[in-house]
Amino acid sequence: MAYTVLARRYRSQDFDEVIGQEAIARTLRRAIDTNRVAHAFLFTGTRGVGKTSMARIFAKALNVMPELRDADAIAAAIMLGNDIDVIEIDGASNRGVDEARDLIANCIYRPARCPYKIYIIDEVHMLTREAFNALLKTMEEPPSHVKFILCTTEPHKVPATIQSRCQRFDFRMIPTKRIAEHLREVLKREKVKAEERVVLAVARLGRGSMRDALSLLDRLLSEGEATITEEMLAQTLGLPDHSLVDQFVTAVGDGDPAAALGQMNEMLNRGVSPDQFIEVVVDRLRLLMLASACGVESDLLELSEAEQAEIGAQAERFDAPALVYMIVLLENMQRSLKQSVTGQALLEAAVVRLALSEKFADAAMLLRGASAPRAGAGAGASAEAAQKKNTGGGERPPRLSDLAASARRAAEPPRGESAPAPGSGAPSATDDAAADAATIWTRVQSAAHQNPRLSTVIDHLTWDQRLDGPSIVLQLDDASMLAFARTCLEGLEKQFAGALRRPVKVELSVSPGARAAEPPRHEAAASAADIEAAAQIPLVRKAMDLLNARIVAVEPASRSPKP
Repeated sequence: MAYTVLARRYRSQDFDEVIGQEAIARTLRRAIDTNRVAHAFLFTGTRGVGKTSMARIFAKALNVMPELRDADAIAAAIMLGNDIDVIEIDGASNRGVDEARDLIANCIYRPARCPYKIYIIDEVHMLTREAFNALLKTMEEPPSHVKFILCTTEPHKVPATIQSRCQRFDFRMIPTKRIAEHLREVLKREKVKAEERVVLAVARLGRGSMRDALSLLDRLLSEGEATITEEMLAQTLGLPDHSLVDQFVTAVGDGDPAAALGQMNEMLNRGVSPDQFIEVVVDRLRLLMLASACGVESDLLELSEAEQAEIGAQAERFDAPALVYMIVLLENMQRSLKQSVTGQALLEAAVVRLALSEKFADAAMLLRGASAPRAGAGAGASAEAAQKKNTGGGERPPRLSDLAASARRAAEPPRGESAPAPGSGAPSATDDAAADAATIWTRVQSAAHQNPRLSTVIDHLTWDQRLDGPSIVLQLDDASMLAFARTCLEGLEKQFAGALRRPVKVELSVSPGARAAEPPRHEAAASAADIEAAAQIPLVRKAMDLLNARIVAVEPASRSPKP
């Protein structure tokens, strides 16, 4: 009984050293305790998640018994890969059929000191087909004293006939928070301090691999400093300066291609490679996308409190669909750079496209000559300027009032109710509810004016300020803007949810007295001869094919009067 307790305690301590793989450790530990250990195992997973370490710990738990004379020495040899009864084989350098035959021939000999002869074959997917075929029969019915542990990062390359003879364990990628916790423990043992942003950055750079994160931390520790700072992280690992990345993303959010190109050029001049630049920007855009879609407090972001505030403020400049577009654009650009001789031009073009990526327009607005607002433009400046430019001087410029006008309209009584008469006494419950709704509407309007898309449509909307229904209904005073307004529903729901502090659904309707969509300038159809002549113009014919359109009117070209 004392032997069993001692053995279990010894194994539990070893298995607990593998971070993030508790389920696999628990299964292997119970298999040993219940004497239900299979003859072959397949450990799969990305690099640095603990496959080989788990294989050595498992082999040590099977072979090292307290009754052995040199138990500690044997355990140390197994963990170093030097034990005579636990043979580690590199599949990349021993991949031929001859090596497989030697392994089979040696299987018949019993272990020298331990209960089992255990073969750990790392990167087993590198073995040739002939080597796998030679091992097949031995792995199916090995001698009772032989165990196989196969490790691979590419399980799809291991033949199904081999996999079917193994117990397979898939090692998952280690969460960033778990990696960060372990890095803090290492720093504590090394008596070195580090900024919280640095610890999280190193954990994220590990990308689910504990070994990669520890390697990066070891490079920082080799500097010999008592405190690891963010500047040291950037210099040692060759990463772009955090402030430059922040300024670049801000310029993209503001729709300023000149500033974005300047920040990119500054990073490249400091030795950052194009691949590194794209990788860092994609990481930042991913955080912004998750913050926009899930909120800054989501566990998916894995940020410190200071980073949450920073990312949350920056995410307000973007829409989630635009961020998805930006990430895909940069991923495609990274592949194109490897095959292009004009990489600088392609990278600069990608940056300009990023800065202008939110110049999306609704089809209905395109047909009437108006474009959607530019990303990050100011609340009042960009939309009106772009509208006037695209409509040739303001055939129907948007009506953008200032915040004061919005507040006055919000203070008006709800529809169907009259304003309280002067001197009527204390306000009723209905008056309080109307006042609260007016405050909410004012907040929504103020916040909407900070968003370039919402600022275009918010002043065309009215609300009856009713909160008793299942949803909030906004009425539009311009029927031609209905299609574009529907694209802003998600943003409006977000603003109302922030003001009401609860989820809310927003619906749109056109008010009875709304301005109708503008008809074409010429209602009457053109003559058949004019339409036929216009259809022969190559550019018109190409546009008709592209848009699946037809000609309904032909008008003479307008001529500007001579000065």
